[in-house]
Amino acid sequence: MGRIGRSWEMMKSSWGVLKQDKELAILPLISGVVITIVSASFVFGFGLHKNPDALETENLFPAFLFYVVSYTIAFFFQAALVAGAMQRLSGGDPTVGSSLAAASRRFPALLLWGVIAGTVGLILRSIEERSAIVGKIVAGLLGVAWSLATFFMVPVLVMEEKPVGASFKHSFAIFKQTWGETVVGNLGMGLIFLLALVPVALVCWLLVSAGLIVPAVIVGVLSFIALMVVSSALQGIYLASVYRYATSGAVAPGFDREMLLGAFREKPAK
Repeated sequence: MGRIGRSWEMMKSSWGVLKQDKELAILPLISGVVITIVSASFVFGFGLHKNPDALETENLFPAFLFYVVSYTIAFFFQAALVAGAMQRLSGGDPTVGSSLAAASRRFPALLLWGVIAGTVGLILRSIEERSAIVGKIVAGLLGVAWSLATFFMVPVLVMEEKPVGASFKHSFAIFKQTWGETVVGNLGMGLIFLLALVPVALVCWLLVSAGLIVPAVIVGVLSFIALMVVSSALQGIYLASVYRYATSGAVAPGFDREMLLGAFREKPAK
């Protein structure tokens, strides 16, 4: 319960940061638009609209390329978001341009990490497709473990001039210090998102019951996009705040030192 309470307080503090720099929410929105465009290009470029099996892992090239491109795009914009959040937490005034510029400077490392993560994703998907139920469960658990172990990879890559191998070791070291908050924070973000969908679903149901199908679809889609954007932005700020304290011991305005200190199993590096 202590971890849940701390995670909730940190998410509220992250919301305070987002209110100061609302433009940070533009970054996950752009990321979603770009990934949607890329996905559509794969659908039509590889003929998936005619042959949905064209992206199966038996056809490794399109599957691998799709994984690498989509992961790299997601990492790039997450890196921009983290860089912008770090600038605000340090007392600066980030812009979309300054955030993207910070991510661009580390693009080669982000691309390499996209290749690695894409390879892992493709392997896990292949295991799921070729395994029985137990194998699918194992692959799913491995996927969750991989996601958690690499949770801090993007902030380490974008904020530190380290090669990917050293960045992975540092990312995993921070995760070991904060594994409780990392897990609970992720679950908390997901739970808040689901709870926020409840009133949206209710409004859509009322509109459909009244025969207003098109308004229901518009409200549902726009609300879902808005919640996804805000949730992604909050997660990026949450990630930046924990990373910043782990690497410098600095506490940003709006965040409580005891709250951050309680997130660590060991004393964070100064």
